[in-house]
Amino acid sequence: MHKFRSTATTVSLAVAASTAAVIPLSAQAQMVLEEVIVTARKREESLQETPIAVTALSARAMEELGVRDISDLRKVAPNVDVYDGNGSTGTGSIYIRGIGARNEGVNFDSGVGIYLDGIYVSRTSGAVLDNVDLQSVQVLRGPQGTLFGKNTTGGAVLYTTNKPTEELSGHAELMAGNYDQFTAKLTGNLPLIGNTLLSRFSIYSNSRDGYVTNRANGNPDITDGQEFNDIDRKGAQAQLRYNASDNLVFDLNYMYSETDQSARGMDCEVVDSVPGSGWQADLQNPFIIVPSTGQTIQEWCAENNSLGIDNVQADLDRPGYRAKTNTLGLTVDWEFEDHSFKSITAWRKTESGFSQEIDAIGIPVLVRTNYDEPFADDYITDAYSQEFQFSGSAFDDSLEYVVGLYGFWEDSDSGPRVEPSGPFFGALFIPNVAYYTASHTSLTSKNTAWSAFGQADWSFHDDWRLTLGLRYTEEERELTRSFRVADISQIATTGDASNIVSEQFVLFPSGPETFNPNHGYVVPDDPLADQEDKVDDSAVTPMASLQYSFGESGFISGGSAYLSATNGFLSGGISDTLDIETGLMERYDPEEVWNYELGLKIDTLDRQLRINMALFYTDYEDRQLTTVKINPVDGRIAGSLINAESSRIAGVEFETMYLPTENLQIMANITFNDGEIKEYNDDRILSIPEGGAPAECDVVTVGTGDVMTCPVDRSDENLPRLPEAIYYLAAQYTWDTSIGDIVAMGAWSYRQDVDNCFDRSSCLSGLYLNDQEDFSARLTWLSNDENMRLTAFGTNLTDERYIVGGVPLVDVTQTAGVVYSPPRMYGLEFAYSF
Repeated sequence: MHKFRSTATTVSLAVAASTAAVIPLSAQAQMVLEEVIVTARKREESLQETPIAVTALSARAMEELGVRDISDLRKVAPNVDVYDGNGSTGTGSIYIRGIGARNEGVNFDSGVGIYLDGIYVSRTSGAVLDNVDLQSVQVLRGPQGTLFGKNTTGGAVLYTTNKPTEELSGHAELMAGNYDQFTAKLTGNLPLIGNTLLSRFSIYSNSRDGYVTNRANGNPDITDGQEFNDIDRKGAQAQLRYNASDNLVFDLNYMYSETDQSARGMDCEVVDSVPGSGWQADLQNPFIIVPSTGQTIQEWCAENNSLGIDNVQADLDRPGYRAKTNTLGLTVDWEFEDHSFKSITAWRKTESGFSQEIDAIGIPVLVRTNYDEPFADDYITDAYSQEFQFSGSAFDDSLEYVVGLYGFWEDSDSGPRVEPSGPFFGALFIPNVAYYTASHTSLTSKNTAWSAFGQADWSFHDDWRLTLGLRYTEEERELTRSFRVADISQIATTGDASNIVSEQFVLFPSGPETFNPNHGYVVPDDPLADQEDKVDDSAVTPMASLQYSFGESGFISGGSAYLSATNGFLSGGISDTLDIETGLMERYDPEEVWNYELGLKIDTLDRQLRINMALFYTDYEDRQLTTVKINPVDGRIAGSLINAESSRIAGVEFETMYLPTENLQIMANITFNDGEIKEYNDDRILSIPEGGAPAECDVVTVGTGDVMTCPVDRSDENLPRLPEAIYYLAAQYTWDTSIGDIVAMGAWSYRQDVDNCFDRSSCLSGLYLNDQEDFSARLTWLSNDENMRLTAFGTNLTDERYIVGGVPLVDVTQTAGVVYSPPRMYGLEFAYSF
């Protein structure tokens, strides 16, 4: 098989099945694109000869492109959509080729796997990873079900940190910018006993003021001037490396991170153009909201909207998000003859809490919190994993293989979380009567899985290679749900409160001032208040690829072409939302996917031009999407997983990298996607029209009145967060001077038709469907010895603002909470290596 020859040792950026970007100065001087080494298939190999679509970014490339955390990957990695928050919280939310997850509960998983030094990051909380002392980040697109297993139907993101070395060295970095941005990073490498025992340490802090402000607007229950959309993250890492021999290495790695920041502030949009929407507003406006507040839910939303996108109304004292993670890993690498053995033993603990005003209207209609409230507590997850890998070669290196075993154990306790609504005094037009509901929900989840896998490459000809792989997985998931309601004997400080009409209406004989927000909770008169369920699944995920490698011939300097078929699955499980008729917890099925891909990777013009193409077709069965469910006991709503029976995504990704002169490099990428939902059946909750419910609909009583649930075909909707087209253009020019190098870089990206809807009416409205554009620039001075760097940067220089998410409640209240992209940001970076 033809092999690439490496012309430089520094690994830079390779984009989408191997296009490079931001080439180190040494490579620019030689006017060649570098060979990039990746580990996307659990062994080192040239990216141009790896038969999958993968983006590999070195630390140098991320520095030069301004990629500071995982959310910045969307700027440079094709078909990656990731933000530093989800809904109104700061949890990580990453999609690859339109696959990911919105739900952040302990009983749901994402379709994109994140791996930190080989350790699976199972929870989205704490998953907004800052780039500190990284060696590389690799983004694998498409199902990775054979080598990485379950929950990688969209792909995987591999974070690799720098390992301890034999040199005493360090690196310090500072960044300051508008909105009081300030970031500090410090890394030290310290040999302890010669080259036998080595250590490495890092600490960091990342903060920024918010750019969204809470406005009381005359409402005494709102804290005026409070900032949202801030950043406050910090962490540390400590590593020990023991070189027991030339062939045996032990790596002990501890990582800590902490996040404590406000929520993402949401503007509010009234959406009254979809017939049948707003059932909760219809039930509550006449007898609860208007008598108590003087305005309808829609009018409160319009009042928020009138303040502008960076001024909002939120009635919680401190809507926020916090997360703490502790990760400990031990990796053993043992090489002998033509084989190697690797063991990865890991523990990761995640503690997280959030306080959300879900409705974005400034009055307490829909609130959810699991901290800073009595009887509420953090989500806590302990995850343990063990992986064994055995790899090697045989038959004069014509056969290369990797086999392994993997075990995963996860215990999670979700809280409990508290969900109050009200009190709205004056309900039913009686001054001392309040509409008030409050629930207290605890979830305990257990997840156990094991798998065996193997993959082999057979080079049956100098230019041809066949790859076959197979993985078998078994898993068991358990969920326990405990539901409690407010203790009526404690709702009033005087102890004399009582229910009238229904449990949602409370009479306070001694007046509204006796309301006690710190009341306790009791078991309701409901045999299904406590439930437990368990599901077992197993899956076989095979793959196959055929690859042809190009040698240097004519205008071709090297490259490869491949045809592959890969399979993956996303775990099924149990939802904590209830069936509106039976009151039982609902199950959702595993998501299964087949991906068929044709890839072409070519270097030409004496390796000054790289052109890559990946053409893929992905077929999904039981795709996991998000819908809105209602609790039949108290009428509260929640997001829930539902299976879309059949869907598909087709796309093509073109990427180019060109070095026209010694000092100039140009990158141009184009991606086109076409997604289709073939079959997606759901039930939609609607207000009952004056003529009564249609025959196909069921009438149910929830909370304060009746609604109807009707079957609906949702196959005409867009797939979430799958852009129709993505365009990326960047250029970098370097001036060589006597005092060092001056490097100017500008990048433009444009995403067309990105949809963030999830309930039926929000998808029909088109509110969350938009285009997204960004222009960023960097100007850098680099010292002659490359030990010192000063950079001026700007992101979103044209100050484009567009919707990137929120909480769509159009079906429920005819309102939509929306989160906008950050405004223009700019600042200075200074880095020094020693």
